[in-house]
Amino acid sequence: MSPAPKALAHGMLIFLEITVVVFFVMSLAAIAVVSSLGARKRNRALENANALYLIGSARDYHVD
Repeated sequence: MSPAPKALAHGMLIFLEITVVVFFVMSLAAIAVVSSLGARKRNRALENANALYLIGSARDYHVD
């Protein structure tokens, strides 16, 4: 085998390795974004529940 095909095969192997690593990193980033959005939604729901509790407590305090 001449040096040119070996170099080409080695270049393709490196390209494939880089592609796999980039795909893996992008998958982790996508999982992190989805988790972050879910946490934000849960936090917003908790804030709303706390606000409703405070409103109910204040109403009960002032009605009595």
